[in-house]
Amino acid sequence: MVRAGGRAGTRVGYGRRRRWWLWVAWPLVVTAVLAVEWSLLHERIEADVALLLSSGRDVAAAPAPGPVLPPLPAAPAPGAAGAIGTVDLRTVRTCGAGQDCLLRIHLGLRPAAGPTTVDWTVRLDDLCAGTGGTLAGGTVDVPADADRTDVVATVRVPDAAATALTALTAVTGGPGPAASPPVRVPPTGGCTP
Repeated sequence: MVRAGGRAGTRVGYGRRRRWWLWVAWPLVVTAVLAVEWSLLHERIEADVALLLSSGRDVAAAPAPGPVLPPLPAAPAPGAAGAIGTVDLRTVRTCGAGQDCLLRIHLGLRPAAGPTTVDWTVRLDDLCAGTGGTLAGGTVDVPADADRTDVVATVRVPDAAATALTALTAVTGGPGPAASPPVRVPPTGGCTP
């Protein structure tokens, strides 16, 4: 048996005091090592931190050379004229050179007292070469007092446009010359410089 005030009790107390001293000494040693490193390397550390903070801010990255996106052509007619209030052309699904393009042409009309026949064409403009021509056309009969009509048409974009960016425009001829805003076909891409 060990008494409470005996030698065994003294050893336990001595061990606890020794562990406490290690917990105080360890942070002091780490702090001293960091202080020595800072005193020897502080200019290098400040320069590295400044470099990291300024990276990517001082010089803008130059864009990679690639295709040039030409502007859309001017519409061959105003957006509204005579009995035509609006003309809108949309591709039903994505299409490109050498493909059939399914188009929807929406005509907003000013109501007329009698039936009206609207002449329409689809124009293709080669945006890279600056040339253009008519792809397709037709007529649509509109009943009296109608305020709109829609035409669904299929046009074939020629293979010659395979390396070019094209634009499609719907144009009406009668009862008033009006045109839709041009639509890029395909919607992305460009002309090679």
